[in-house]
This record gives sequence, C-alpha cells and structure tokens, in this order.
Amino acid sequence: MRERKPGSKPGSTTFFLCLFSFFVLAGCAAHWPEVDRTLTGTQAQFDVPPKQMVETVKRVVTDPPLALGIEQEGKGTILTGYQNFPGEWHVARRWQERTQYRVTIIPDWDEPSKRCIVQVPELTEQRAAEGMKWSPAAEIQRPERAAELLKQIQQRAGGAAAASKTP
Repeated sequence: MRERKPGSKPGSTTFFLCLFSFFVLAGCAAHWPEVDRTLTGTQAQFDVPPKQMVETVKRVVTDPPLALGIEQEGKGTILTGYQNFPGEWHVARRWQERTQYRVTIIPDWDEPSKRCIVQVPELTEQRAAEGMKWSPAAEIQRPERAAELLKQIQQRAGGAAAASKTP
C-alpha cells in the first residue's frame, strides 16, 4: 500500500485529472467557420425596377412562411424581424439562435429605372437558454440563411431571373 503525503486527500489527484479531461474533451469548436472574405455577401441582380422590388421584398418578409415583420424601412433598405433557429451544441445543451436580415435594394448603375441588385447580409445572435439575454455572435456566419431568403425573393419576383448570384 502506498503512503499518502501529509495534508493530501484521497482521490484529489483523480478528481482534478477527471475535471481537466472533461474540459479538454468538452471544449469549444474544433475549427472556426469559414468567413466570406470577398465582402460581397449574398446578392443577386434582377431585371425589375427598384421600387417594385422593394414592394416584392416587403411581401416576402411579411407573408407566410417567413412572417418576420419589418423593424425598419427606408430608402431601399428593409431590416427584418428575427427568425429563430436551433443553435449549436455547447457543453451538453443546444443553444438558441436567431437571425435578422438587412435587405438592400440598389438601383443598377447602367439602367437604374429597370434593374436592381438585392443584397442580403445577416446577423445572428445566440443565447444559452430561454430567458437569458441575446448577444450578437459575430463569429457565427450563416450565409445559407441569407441565401434562402434571397431564393424566396427570386421566386416571388416571378419571371425576373437573377443575372448573378454570390452566396
């Protein structure tokens, strides 16, 4: 039988080793998500007058299935309400996420009364559980959510096919 050092408690080394192993194994993400470094975001060009596209976007974000509502609107920019999503797993629970979109309709440089570009950047917030404060999560990039909103705008714009799209 091994002798203990004076002042040491039985099992304390094992406890700290287990605790250390838990934090190492539970840790955070193994890799950082890809970030769009082109600074173009999700956008598409449409053969639709800009003012008509603003009305189309307003219908898309307020009608079902999205029904996000509009929090702010002005001069070709629409800030939507939040869309809720299940988040990532962090330390034995799934966090909550919500995403907000800023849809910007820009008149085309060559034909400003006939064509426009629609840009859809997104901002995602997260929280650990219901009742906790939402906080912006700049490290979380969800361009696929913005691309899905842009896809719905394209479908609602009807025959106006997007000339170019950058997810």
